This record gives sequence, structure tokens and C-alpha cells, in this order.
Amino acid sequence: MATEQLVPPFNESVHHACRLKLYSEAANGTAEDLLEQAAYGEGGFHVEDLLAARVVDGQHQILVKWLGLEDEEASWEPALNLYEDVPVLLRKWVLSHEHDDGVDAMRQALELTLGHPL
Repeated sequence: MATEQLVPPFNESVHHACRLKLYSEAANGTAEDLLEQAAYGEGGFHVEDLLAARVVDGQHQILVKWLGLEDEEASWEPALNLYEDVPVLLRKWVLSHEHDDGVDAMRQALELTLGHPL
């Protein structure tokens, strides 16, 4: 079985599977660090939840709760960027929050920009 290091230089080595041991998070106190590392993937954080909508200087933005980060680290992201990154999540959120302040206007603006309905 091939294994790869999780830190640079990312060396790969081959081991017989019977020599591998199952990982136990609680034993060595690094569980939190590893969970944070797992939440960060493919060059960016994963979206846990969409919280609110607003308009700043004509740009529609959505407050994003990031997986593995504290609530205080939520950030306002352009709605169009979220449509490109997580279209299904954005679509579901817009449909379930269409009566919230600014969400329907954001949907209309996105549809106008995209040229098709969400």
C-alpha cells in the first residue's frame, strides 16, 4: 500500500498493509489541527452555511459560515462567486430564503447577469 506524507516534501512510500495502524485522534492532541486541515481543501475553505444577504456598492453579497472556522470568521462573499463555486447550495438557500430582505432582489440580479434562472 502506498502512503504519502501530509506535509512537504510529500514523499510517497510503499508499506505492507499489515504494518499500518489505525489513527486515533484523541491520543495525541492533534485532533483539532487535523480537523482544521481537513476542512481546508483544494485551495480554499468549504462552505458550511449561508447566513444572510446584503448589497454593498451595488454588489450582492452573502455572509458565509466556513467549515472548521469559528462563527466570528464568517465573511461576506460576492453572490456571483458563490454561484460559481457552490451553485446547488446557493440555489437551495435562495429558494428557502426568498422572502428574507434582499434575497429576491439578489436572485433577480443574478438571473439577469447569468442570463438564465437559478
